[in-house]
Amino acid sequence: MRGTLLCAVSDGEESADALELGAQLSDRLSLRLVLAHAVDGIKSIGDEDESVTMKANRKGAERRLAQLAQAHGLAERAERRVAVGEPAALVGQIAAEEAADVILVGAPVRGWRNRLESRFADEVGAETPVPVLIAPPRTRRD
Repeated sequence: MRGTLLCAVSDGEESADALELGAQLSDRLSLRLVLAHAVDGIKSIGDEDESVTMKANRKGAERRLAQLAQAHGLAERAERRVAVGEPAALVGQIAAEEAADVILVGAPVRGWRNRLESRFADEVGAETPVPVLIAPPRTRRD
């Protein structure tokens, strides 16, 4: 594998769209795929100091990543990372630690012009020099 694609996952349904595109791109371009879910919260010094709420949020994020990886057939292939703190900064940090070449985030289409916008992508882009791609939502069939 020549590089690394980091797919940032959230609790929204746009994450499944980003993950699907991430899997396709990593296959086509022979990139290592890393799934990352950053949970908003205050980072504690050690695991023993983690609050009950933060532990529950972290465990929920781990379950979300496992479910998405399983649903897309990536459970054995994709690496998974979960972090607690400020999400955009943590995604940037994970990208640096994993030597990511590109970060992929999902975004819903908004507005009357159906513009593809992601405030999270803007925030991540401000935290890291790694290029950030916005995955468009899949076209839904009735």
